[in-house]
Amino acid sequence: MVPMAPPLEKIGNNTWRIPQTYRKDMRVPVIVYASEKLLEKMKTDRTLEQAVNVSTLPGIVKQMTVLPDAHEGYGFPIGGVAAMDATEGVISPGGVGYDINCLPAGTNVLTSLGYRLPIERFKANEEVVCVNQKRSVPAGIIFVIKKGRDRLLRIRTKSQFFLTATPDHPVLTPNGMKPMEQIRPGERVALFPFEGVEYEDPRDCLLLDEKDVPEHVKSELKKRGLLPIKLDNPKLPYLARLLGYFTGDGAFNGKTTVFYGSVEGLEEIRRDIERLGYKPSKIHTRRRQNIINGRKFIGAENSVRVNSRSFTELLRRLGAPDGKKTDAEFFVPRWILLAPRWIKRLYLAGLFGAELNKPQTVNGYNFQVPQLTLNKRPDLEDNGRMFLEQIAELLRELGVETTKIVSAPEGRCIRLRLLISERPQNLIRLWGRIGYEYNPQRRRLALAAVVWLRLKQSVIDLRIRAQEAAIAMAADGTTISEISEVLANEFVNTRYLERSVYEGREDTPRVPKNFPRFEDWVELHLDGDIVWDEVESVEEAGEVNDVYDLTVANPGHSFIAEGVVVSNCGVRLMVTNLTVNDVRPRIVELVNTVFRNVPAGLGSRRKDFVVTHSDLDRVALEGARYVIEKYGLGWSEDFKKMEEEGRYPSYKAGNIPDPDPSIVSREAKARGESQIGTLGSGNHFLEIQRVDKIYDPRAAKAMGITQEGQITVLIHCGSRGYGHQICSDFLRIMERAVAKYNLRLPDRELACTPANSPEATQYLKAFGCAVNFAFANRQAISHWVRQSFEQVFKRSADDMGMQIVYDVCHNVLKFEKHKVDGSDVDVFVHRKGATRSFPAGHPLIPQVYREIGQPVLIPGSMGTASWVLLGNEKAMTLSFGSTAHGAGREMSRSGAKRRYRGDQVLRELESRGIYVKGDSMETVVEEVDAAYKSVDEVVEVSHQVGIGTKVARLVPIGVVKG
Repeated sequence: MVPMAPPLEKIGNNTWRIPQTYRKDMRVPVIVYASEKLLEKMKTDRTLEQAVNVSTLPGIVKQMTVLPDAHEGYGFPIGGVAAMDATEGVISPGGVGYDINCLPAGTNVLTSLGYRLPIERFKANEEVVCVNQKRSVPAGIIFVIKKGRDRLLRIRTKSQFFLTATPDHPVLTPNGMKPMEQIRPGERVALFPFEGVEYEDPRDCLLLDEKDVPEHVKSELKKRGLLPIKLDNPKLPYLARLLGYFTGDGAFNGKTTVFYGSVEGLEEIRRDIERLGYKPSKIHTRRRQNIINGRKFIGAENSVRVNSRSFTELLRRLGAPDGKKTDAEFFVPRWILLAPRWIKRLYLAGLFGAELNKPQTVNGYNFQVPQLTLNKRPDLEDNGRMFLEQIAELLRELGVETTKIVSAPEGRCIRLRLLISERPQNLIRLWGRIGYEYNPQRRRLALAAVVWLRLKQSVIDLRIRAQEAAIAMAADGTTISEISEVLANEFVNTRYLERSVYEGREDTPRVPKNFPRFEDWVELHLDGDIVWDEVESVEEAGEVNDVYDLTVANPGHSFIAEGVVVSNCGVRLMVTNLTVNDVRPRIVELVNTVFRNVPAGLGSRRKDFVVTHSDLDRVALEGARYVIEKYGLGWSEDFKKMEEEGRYPSYKAGNIPDPDPSIVSREAKARGESQIGTLGSGNHFLEIQRVDKIYDPRAAKAMGITQEGQITVLIHCGSRGYGHQICSDFLRIMERAVAKYNLRLPDRELACTPANSPEATQYLKAFGCAVNFAFANRQAISHWVRQSFEQVFKRSADDMGMQIVYDVCHNVLKFEKHKVDGSDVDVFVHRKGATRSFPAGHPLIPQVYREIGQPVLIPGSMGTASWVLLGNEKAMTLSFGSTAHGAGREMSRSGAKRRYRGDQVLRELESRGIYVKGDSMETVVEEVDAAYKSVDEVVEVSHQVGIGTKVARLVPIGVVKG
């Protein structure tokens, strides 16, 4: 539901104010530049509410500015400008830009403690399972994000896993994250098929109090939050998991607790011990010699020790077996029996990680019986049976059936075995709900077994349906050959159909001989901790009113939803000396050539131009000039007509840092190496335009715009996955900073840090790298655009006068000096969907434009005009030297898809003389011109208010869409 709009006072032509008195926490008023029509559009979403929220941030000065193209964004409105005092203010990534892709309510997400929660129930204090480098790791949640109405797609895999999400939600594939809408049947997606159990709140039940433990350990337990300990203690789940494993493969040695296992599993144990506040030893490995049935075996024994009396005493008091387990009487701890099912699962999975045999088949198709083994002295056999009966009861609570307990003498002991039913559905529940903790090798095999068993069952179901259909068709007189033509497939052959019709089948059919054996299938599909499965279908799934997403604190930026692994911008204008009469006859050839030379679309990459790590770091430091000088991507004077000469500035003021690629994550660099010179997706585009009308001939001439009908090229793109990853990487830092510096925010999406903090310094170093990447990206694209014109027109780019007019950022954070209350103040200006609009004489605009003012580029939608404006002095007073950055969206992407068809949009544009080449038809529909506000009206407001005055209007004749 859209909140009621704040009160607006009209204080001038197209100028409105939300007074500072509207809310007690506002530090400055909100100033809105909009016509009445544009203002009404802002009232239909959270634009104005978000502006008010920004006005409450510490150190904001003078006003929060809302520009005429503004609409709802992430934290800040898109089309907003906020200046923060450089010493007392804050820096917020939400003030620059961030994207959201979502899942519907009810989507189950797996936590690191093995329980599942619907995504809408998450807060920011849980941990989820994240997949990073194909390994599952726990990851904290930075943000839980909620968005309004959206369209949904549903994918179904061959093993019958389903995921429903918005079309742009990323899913892990062998080629990296890919949006749902680009996934096709037959492609592989990553599964982590662990279901876990539903979450239940633990009861407020006291387990241990001070009177229950010796005096000498009380203080150690209390300072770690482990005394008193109740069922709802947040550390208890880790104790349950450790206790289960210890029962199988741990021992006390005086005051020391020892865990045995694999190196990888023991690292997980060390992590949980550290969560409890203790310092475990490093992993010790020693060679051990054993004699079994007269044969000598030499192997390695790995162990981790905790040298702490309080830790040892705590495990004892919670029910850990004391002494040699064959000689000790022990039971499942009573508190485990009282705990919620998800804590019971942790105990069982810990125990199974130590003692349950691994998933393994006897013939490639049928699994061995899972069994839990326990050795006891003969006089303790009854105790052993009771313990296993308790385990069987816990398994029944979790939906897993056992068959019996068997016993047999083994030396001086009795060997007891709890047998678990090997029925396929029971195994899926065992391995998909409980699994193995602290035993990664068995856990991976169990995950693979879950998918393989579901595949096997789906093939059996397919054969049953084929049998029933064949019998029905035969009864109607259809011949076997006709039946076979309709029903035969990879797993149903003609012989099977014949036997179904003529002999009938009383038993459930088996899988055919060509169905892969489990061990062979694992070699092809198990990859680290993920299992690859093929997509069977991608379907429309309607719409919902609310969708959600999680931002996680891990470079993998993923989480497990229903078993599936799911995860700076600016504009450049170029001129030519060609006219529309020269270009229109060859527009199709020209657009297609540009489309081939400049990769477009989500995840688009270049195969012909991939920079090295070291060169990428140089790009991050030097921006556009580096790709010109190193690779020859452009002309030597190109950088002189770019904002800040195509490089994030070295301010040399106070503590403002230079860009520093050493703090950019490996993941960001991996995403950036092959994306220089690519357009990307969404609203990014490349347009071939004609000059429709010139309003300021003097300024236009200075920019190289000399006549109506002249051909120009407009490029709109940013820092691609490199910049997006940097923003993601720093959200966790900002979240911590909010608590660290005791910042009170009206909206979590406004996460920020004081401008003079170490966190801000690190963020600015990385942010500068992203800005420089974007400058270099647009420079590289310009080079390949020039080449495309040369290929089509058989003339040199120089001969065609293909000069750069200007390159301007419109999602950026800059350190600037502005007048506030009559004094010059150093501020960090956050421009989110906003463009600099500096006047003549300003030292930060290129020398060539010092006499007239800064060119301002405002793109429209692919069927409407774009504009060139001129910055002027009034903008410095009214909007911190800023104006609009585009038309501003007014219809959601899903709304556009509901209302329009791709072929319809293309025909309509073609009828107006505009040829469009898009990476996908869906992107073309999403960017239909009706989805945007009128760019002419946005520009008219800017012109009348005086924050950017008209120079020229440009209209498209050819468009390349990402």
